Amino acid sequence: MIEGTQSQDESINVVKKAMPKQLIVIIVVLAFITYATLPSIKQWYSSTPSVESNTITLSPVIRADLIRDVSVSGKAVAANAPQLYSTEVGKITLIARPGEAVEKGQVVAQLISPELDALIKQQESTLDQLTINANRGGLEDKEAQLDLESNMNNAQSLLNVAKRERQRAEIAYEKEIISEVDWLKSQDALLDAERFYQHATKRVELAKERLTFEKQHRQFLVQKQQLILDELMRRHEALEIKAPVTGVVGNWLVAQKNSIVANTAIMTIVDLSEYEAELSVPEFYADELGLGLNVAMKISGVEVSGEIIAISPEIKGNQVKVRAKLTSQTSIQLRQNQRINARIEFETKPNVLMVKRGPFIGSLAGKFAFKKIDENTAEKVAIATGVSNVDYIELIQGVIEGDQIITSDYQDFNNAEQINITD
Repeated sequence: MIEGTQSQDESINVVKKAMPKQLIVIIVVLAFITYATLPSIKQWYSSTPSVESNTITLSPVIRADLIRDVSVSGKAVAANAPQLYSTEVGKITLIARPGEAVEKGQVVAQLISPELDALIKQQESTLDQLTINANRGGLEDKEAQLDLESNMNNAQSLLNVAKRERQRAEIAYEKEIISEVDWLKSQDALLDAERFYQHATKRVELAKERLTFEKQHRQFLVQKQQLILDELMRRHEALEIKAPVTGVVGNWLVAQKNSIVANTAIMTIVDLSEYEAELSVPEFYADELGLGLNVAMKISGVEVSGEIIAISPEIKGNQVKVRAKLTSQTSIQLRQNQRINARIEFETKPNVLMVKRGPFIGSLAGKFAFKKIDENTAEKVAIATGVSNVDYIELIQGVIEGDQIITSDYQDFNNAEQINITD
């Protein structure tokens, strides 16, 4: 049997020494530094950006009625601002000055037209001539009628004579004093006298009808000339150009004492009792415009409501002109061409989720947004948007009421899925 090496082994007693205090302190400090820097190390390792809270904008998701509208601008224009025009060729004298208050019917300009004055005198002379001719014709008609009545009276006398001659012939023929031939002659003479009297009576009746027609013809000529003269007098009265409404004089459109042609614009009269808003709407919204749409306007800091009453059929400079009437009572003193800011309301969607508009909608093509999940963290979530207005945009999915959405720009987020929010 081979013996082991136990006889050669030597037992050694190991003495355990206590750990130095300095080593303990170093370990504790390293552990604290590691704990304190662990979030930063983790952030660096995962490439999660940090943003300061004062550089972002948080907006809550709310549920309310969303009014889809568009913000536009325009100017105040008088609902009734007629332009005055010259009616004749002549020299204009402007009486009322720009900005001067005028009353309805007040003469604001005077036109002098020598041509019209001369034409009136000519037509007056023609009227006098036709009146004289009508009076002369009346006298001639009376004279002709008198001649015809005289002829009829002569025929009556001849008829009476023929009757008496017939009676004598009858008596003489019965007593055989005259022959039968003479008796027959008396009968023929009576028949001729009767026919002559009948023709004379008919000529008088026809003459009366003809004279009546001729008298009416002369009267119509006089009336026609009188109408021509009345029209010329009306045109002469129109040389005094009067204000059609109560208001103020706008701009002069011609120079003082200028010679102008007919239908030349002279000045504008602005009716201050009623104004409308002339708004310029981008052509992108042209198909959605309609009469009766509500318009919220802000004039001199005061909110005023109105509605669209007219839409221009053409587009100029990528803008569509619309007219809106003020429907709410206001004591604002408006001025012509005063600037107006307005919002045209297209539709109202009740009880929808929405959030304040902001640059975030254009950062990720409107398909993602950063939602705050705790005090210091926000993560990217997929969203779907709906209609929008000037202030809010509808969120269809991805959020619930009460969520906090970062609505500022995402340019500094480096396409991260999550960000840290620091003070």
